Amino acid sequence: MAGGGGRPKIVLLGMMTPMPVAGVVWQNLHYLLGFERLGFEAYYVETHARTPSMLMSNQEDDSSALAAEFIASVMRRFGLADRWAFRALHDDRRCYGMSELQLERLYGEAELLINLHGGTQPLPELAATGRLVYLETDPVQMQLEVSHGLRETIEFLEPHVAFFTFAENWGNPDCRLPVSERFEFHPTRQPVVLDLWPDRSAQPAGHYTTIGNWRQDRREVSFEGERYTWSKHHEFAKYLDLPEQTGLGFELALSSATAEDREMLAQRGWGVRDGLEVSTSIDRYRDYVGGSRGEFTVAKDQNVRLRTGWFSDRGVTYLASGRPVVNQDTGFGAALPTGEGLFAFDSLDAAAGALAEIEGDYSRHAAAARRVARDHFGHEVVLGAMLEHLGIDVRTGSRQPRTATVFPAEMDLEPASRRPLELPRGTVEAARAMSVSIHEDAPALGPESASIVVLTHDGLAFTRLCLESVLANTAEHDFELIVVDNASRDGTRAYLAQLAEADARVRVLFNARNMGFAAACNQGLGLALGEHMVLLNNDTMVPPGWLAPLLEHLRDPAVGLVGPVTNRIGNEAEIETAYRTWGELLAFARRQRQNHAGEWLAMRTPAMFCLAMRRQTFQHLGPLDERYEIGLLEDDDYAERAREAGYELRCVEDSFVHHFGEASFGNLVAGGEYQRILRANQQRFAEKWGRQWEPYERRANPRYEREAEQLREAVEAAVPAGAEVLVITRGDDALLELNGHRAKHFPQGEDGGWAGHHPAHSQEAIDHLEELRERGARYLVVPQTYRWWLDHYGGLREHLESRYRPLVEDERAGAIYELEAAAE
Repeated sequence: MAGGGGRPKIVLLGMMTPMPVAGVVWQNLHYLLGFERLGFEAYYVETHARTPSMLMSNQEDDSSALAAEFIASVMRRFGLADRWAFRALHDDRRCYGMSELQLERLYGEAELLINLHGGTQPLPELAATGRLVYLETDPVQMQLEVSHGLRETIEFLEPHVAFFTFAENWGNPDCRLPVSERFEFHPTRQPVVLDLWPDRSAQPAGHYTTIGNWRQDRREVSFEGERYTWSKHHEFAKYLDLPEQTGLGFELALSSATAEDREMLAQRGWGVRDGLEVSTSIDRYRDYVGGSRGEFTVAKDQNVRLRTGWFSDRGVTYLASGRPVVNQDTGFGAALPTGEGLFAFDSLDAAAGALAEIEGDYSRHAAAARRVARDHFGHEVVLGAMLEHLGIDVRTGSRQPRTATVFPAEMDLEPASRRPLELPRGTVEAARAMSVSIHEDAPALGPESASIVVLTHDGLAFTRLCLESVLANTAEHDFELIVVDNASRDGTRAYLAQLAEADARVRVLFNARNMGFAAACNQGLGLALGEHMVLLNNDTMVPPGWLAPLLEHLRDPAVGLVGPVTNRIGNEAEIETAYRTWGELLAFARRQRQNHAGEWLAMRTPAMFCLAMRRQTFQHLGPLDERYEIGLLEDDDYAERAREAGYELRCVEDSFVHHFGEASFGNLVAGGEYQRILRANQQRFAEKWGRQWEPYERRANPRYEREAEQLREAVEAAVPAGAEVLVITRGDDALLELNGHRAKHFPQGEDGGWAGHHPAHSQEAIDHLEELRERGARYLVVPQTYRWWLDHYGGLREHLESRYRPLVEDERAGAIYELEAAAE
């Protein structure tokens, strides 16, 4: 810290008294109390020249004393009674709260002085600290003035050392807000201290509401020949038919609305009440938000058409209260997850559709709203990222150089669930808490260099684990890390932008839409400058020493494609593993390198979860085939091309990469999209190569063999010889070797072999089971490897348990159901 012992200090320069309404007060409190919770001493200072007219009843009132008492009452309530100051620059320049001497000392000691809203002039005593930070909550005007070269604006910004903005889409291709080379704005958002907002998700309420101003005929701007308005009534006018179209109740708590405005809204089915009535008390405001069914609101035209990515601090409090939010689209989906608890709309039909989605399962969306607030707006997340960017260690409060990530040894790598793939909460929190890698020198890409290409589409926690492991554990090589983002909407883009700024080895390409796996990989490979190219999934983690063995094999010109061994992939590269935590993984990978040094296995298809090749090989084979939609079977296709070109394909035994597996495609299983894509791509593969796609082979796996043997023993003991048995498989014929029983794959294709895909949903599985039962199947066997079916296809499990007798339920052997014993 700059000034002695005790906790490090942060000063928030705010403006509560010019607009002393609850929403503004809460916004300041979340910063102050958020920093307090992170271990800092937070101070609030107003030092501006704006008259607090809303606190005055007449011209004779002592405006300075009223402002000071207002601030004091807020600070007293939250235990900050001695940590505020008000300088009456609008009047006699008196200093209230702390003395001028105390204030001067505070400025010298503070780690940061945050100019919230940019509402405080960077006075000499503030600028002289070298720690003044600009934090903008309403974007557009400042960026346009900088773009137009307005001297006053540039002189205002220059004393600040860092710049943050609520324009979270700033710098992305679809955002029209001009980018400044002189002042680099970093995306941020409103923090929330969650425990200040009771979770009301289990208490449904009546009306969708919002709070705000109706007319504000000022601050209009012009840009590239177009006029952009500030007042929200222009946008609300597009959605006046919503009550009639949905049949739902809506109420607007409005200020700055005329009697004619209120009458018009009432005639169109909107409830209207006085906005100040709910905003003069922070408790009344909180109760109003929590007592709503959710928030429906519009945004300013400036944010909507310029696609700034702005999101309301008021909306955050609805989410924190467990109330779903339906907000006009400003592009905030580039940084925040939408579709569950939080919705963006751009038309009347889209707004009505979002509300219908919420009403269809209100409790789910209410709970999701609270999760969005916790995971994306929690003070630890928002303020932690800000401090990290500024180089301040949250644990010590001091400025320290950022270093490559060291993961906690106890970090759990076992997924909490699959399809969709979810990590344990502690692992997600560990990923979120990681410091961003810093490396200021541009990479030297010599003859042994590598370009590592990673594709991202959401999955922020997975991406952080992957990229930080690469940056930490590939230091012995000259490499660059190229990340191609396929229109992520969960905060991934903001993280990638921050990472690219901090680490010169990282380059990022943002796509405005999901280009699909092959096309995005081709983009990354096209940017690659290294002599070797590595495709790496974002749901992987790499230990030290992972890359060298791959590159060693590529010294042989006969070798075209190589990949490592892994814990999960479904082909010959999958080996038996015995680790659960990151520390155990490191030890396992080290033993694998030592015990299998120089060993390799010829394989048919090195999968693209991690695939390495020489630049020359890529130039020979060409880019990935983009006909395979958003993904699946590109690696099979590329392996065919490599074999036809005469290359060897190898699995390298002394390189290990952890693979969570199906982080993206697992989300598509429940709705049937995964199966549709797989079937379509199998057909494309067959048309291109003149033969059917074949399931992957597996290497001998002692654990798998033990499970298969236990399964055979269970079937032999429970099922009569000669009976027709269905076995849930993924094309593994070894599971059908059941000592003379007539075993068949489930699900199966028309030829009786494995169908090549899993059912899209429970009903498809049930219908297929009953069809095969009508054709003579008498038993269904669920091997231990596929016990996840009974969790994923809950309807199938219910069907089996209600209609058929379970013969075996064993943790080692799996489950067996007798289909003849139907309770019909």
